[in-house]
Formats: sequence, C-alpha cells, structure tokens
Amino acid sequence: MIAKMLMRRIVPAISLTRRSPVLRRPEEYGMKYEDVSFQSADGLTLEGWYIPSKKPSKKIVVCNHFSPGNRYGYAGHIRPWKGAGGFEVNFLPKYKALVEAGYNVLAYDLRGHGFSSPGQNGAYNPKYFEYKDVIGSLNYVKTRPDTKDMDIHLHSMCLGGNSTLVAMRKQPELFEDIKSMMLIQPISGDALVRRLCKNMRLGKKGYEAFEDTYRKLYGFSITDASPIEDAQFVKMPTFVSQVREDSFTYAEEDVQAVYDAIPVSDKKLYWIEGTTQRFRGYTYFSENPEQMVEWYNRFN
Repeated sequence: MIAKMLMRRIVPAISLTRRSPVLRRPEEYGMKYEDVSFQSADGLTLEGWYIPSKKPSKKIVVCNHFSPGNRYGYAGHIRPWKGAGGFEVNFLPKYKALVEAGYNVLAYDLRGHGFSSPGQNGAYNPKYFEYKDVIGSLNYVKTRPDTKDMDIHLHSMCLGGNSTLVAMRKQPELFEDIKSMMLIQPISGDALVRRLCKNMRLGKKGYEAFEDTYRKLYGFSITDASPIEDAQFVKMPTFVSQVREDSFTYAEEDVQAVYDAIPVSDKKLYWIEGTTQRFRGYTYFSENPEQMVEWYNRFN
C-alpha cells in the first residue's frame, strides 16, 4: 500500500516532460547562429539553432539532449530547477569548441522541451515518440540546401540517446552514411527503476508498483526504454560516456551492457569519475571538450 501511494507521486514526477528555460544563446559566446524549425517524422514542430563553423566546412554535428533539459542545457542553478545538484548544465561552451574545430552544429529541442511542440500525452517515451524527432533532425539536415551534402556526426544524450537508438532500429537506412556518434549516458528503464526502488528501500514491491502506476497513467512499461536491445542496430563508430557511480542508475552494469551490445569494432567507452551526480555527465564535454573534438576528427 505504501509503495503504491508513493508511486502515484513519483511516477508523474519522473515521466512527465517539464520545460526548463532556454536560458542562454550562442551569441553570448561569440557564435553566429540561426533560429530554425523543422518537422518531426510525425509532423510536430521542433525548434533549434543552426550554428555555422568559424570557417566554411562540410561537417555537421547534430546535438540533442536529456530530459528535462533542452538545446541550451539545464538551468539547475536557479529555482525551481535545483533538484539535480544545484548547478548549471551549459552546452554553449561545447558548441563553441565544435565550431572552432570546424564543425557546423544543429542543436534542437526534443518535443515537449525547450520551445518545441508538446508531445502526445505530456510524458516522454523514446520507443513511441522522441525517436521521430531524431528522424526529423536528420531529414532536415539532409534536405536543407547548405547542409545536405555535409558529413553528419551525432551527439545524442540520455533521452536523446535512447531515441537515436530506437530511430536506428526503426529506420536504419537513414543512418547508413553517418560518420560517427557520441552516445552520452543512455539509460535502461529497468536499471533506473531498480535503483530508485533500492534508494527508497521499496525493493520488488516498489518496482511492481511503479510498473502498475506507469501503465495505468500513461500506457507505458518500464521496459520501453531498452537501449541494450536497441544498441545492436548501431552501425557507425560510437563513443559512449557515463558517470561511473551515477546515483540514478546501475551505470556500470547498464551502460557496459549497452556498450557491449554495439556491434562495431571502432568504439570507445569513457567512465567519468569522482562524482555520483548524473548531471555532471551532461556538462562534462562542455568543461572538457578535447576528447569530443578528437573523436569527431578521426572520422572526417
């Protein structure tokens, strides 16, 4: 009974998309940019930035994000967004490092986040919804006159990462010419909920109550987020990164399994050490862009 009562509050808190502000703009970091919009595969309007490289270039990195962040990052240093550690996740320094290294950047808001259109039922689920945003972003790059002939790299993160893997399963032909990918903190629903229930000392009863509540509220299942299963459809060189001691999940077990399931020889796994805060994994490449740039440079 206690587990069911708790999950009636916890499941919506975890499952619903919560818009946080797009707090910064590329111009604050000396970057020229264009506000753009394009359609997801199912016709929703997605908003983003196109940030051209410092010098003319035929390379582009398509960036998405975690939830409840957006293309800018996450305003975790101001209320009411302080619950994930109390610090800001700012992607702009990462984008600046990319444009200075000769990459164009498309950074966009997934449905229900930032300035993009709301999703179908207010809750996110990459198996059913956000993978269509990934498809939309690639269709946009491949049809926009000044980007259609560019070499494409992916920078896919958490919700955006899970969604990218689903899109590869659903529409593999769209990814045949992708040069490389960075896959940042993919997460399985099973590992997330098991860790949540352990932290709350609810065990198996908590897990079952979560599944029951999740299904009754939204029609979803914990196993809908299954990047371990979807990783088998990756065909491009892939760099996976993760906070090793992430308090939100069983990272070493889960992300190692995702990495092991990627069926390419040219892959890399990097563990972020010295923190238990998941959101440090989101800001890591803004603070330490060297490995990111080096990775993408290998595949041009």
